[in-house]
Amino acid sequence: MAGPIGANAGLPLPQNLYPSELTGAPYDAPTNRIALAPGESWVVPRGDWLVSLGLYLVVQYLDPVTNTWVISASEAFNRGSTYIRGDGFNVRIANMLGCPVGAVVAALGSAYVQASTTITQVPGNGTWVPVVGGALAVVGGTLTSNGAGYGVAPIVLIPAPPGPANNANGVGGVQASAWAAIASGTVSGVTLNDPGAGYPTAPIAVIVPSPFDPNISVGITQATVAFSLTGAGQIRAALCTNSGAPLSNPNQCSLVIAGAGASGSVVHIALQTVTAASVSGVGTGFGTVSALLSTFGGVPPQGSIANPYSLYLAWLPRQAQVGLTVTGVGSIGTQLGTIYDGGLFLTNTAPVFTIATQPLAGQGSITAAPTLALTMGGVPDIAYVQPLG
Repeated sequence: MAGPIGANAGLPLPQNLYPSELTGAPYDAPTNRIALAPGESWVVPRGDWLVSLGLYLVVQYLDPVTNTWVISASEAFNRGSTYIRGDGFNVRIANMLGCPVGAVVAALGSAYVQASTTITQVPGNGTWVPVVGGALAVVGGTLTSNGAGYGVAPIVLIPAPPGPANNANGVGGVQASAWAAIASGTVSGVTLNDPGAGYPTAPIAVIVPSPFDPNISVGITQATVAFSLTGAGQIRAALCTNSGAPLSNPNQCSLVIAGAGASGSVVHIALQTVTAASVSGVGTGFGTVSALLSTFGGVPPQGSIANPYSLYLAWLPRQAQVGLTVTGVGSIGTQLGTIYDGGLFLTNTAPVFTIATQPLAGQGSITAAPTLALTMGGVPDIAYVQPLG
């Protein structure tokens, strides 16, 4: 198997990423540069690769628990080159701009049945799978044993639910996660930051002492925790199994629940960037140099159940930076801004924006603000994929 190149050895020339020997493949095309339009993705072939992403591309892996493509939280600020060992199936580079990539449960509803419940995306051709019931709760809100001797909080490990082939619901589920707190050397509580979904039975969790606990050599009495199932008949998760084509407006999308049950709702989240920043009207009192439009916000919406999206643990947005021309005596007039970086947002609304500038000397403050509007969507991007060995 190929590995990283050693000292005094140059990188190989670009290779045929899709050799013609494969059935239905195009002619040999030695390349190490791949352009991806919004909605396109490229599976990393088997081997070792040095990958440099553009401003908007993300590396994803196929989660074996949910069978959905997962975006790493660090991708929003990933820079430089990344080492990837591909197997030709489970890792890909994707331009997901303008595409729905996940959902937050806004209302759990009741009386839903897994076999008859569906989620349809309008507009768009993305496909979704609801997960009904099978969430976890800490039995009685307390631990079965608090343990003793802990110097730092231990780690709570919760098994994943069975996959679709071995799960009675036929669709699998979402793995739960939790953390522990300690007081006076004992575990004082376990908190679920994601109750999970699709568990047919309550799993047996394990509380593991931290390998860096200073008391580990002295002796720790292990704490134990028991979980129970909750959420029967409720929509506990919505899995995006295929994002489909990008939307013309990623913020205008509905996920419609059908089948038995009532009052449940899920809200999509889309990966998007600023594709245009337009100014109408006139703003006065700005400085003599170009102004900078920047953004904040753009995080996923909160849901009725705690999960990485609603806790803002699944994504860290990157601010947009747009230049605006100042003319005359500190005036910002009708124009299209120059996008230096459209930013990267995982949300279903446009981010909030502000203008940073130096006020006109002697004027002291901005006397009128222009009207600004952001257009959200997707843009093409390029990845450099260099084989190692």
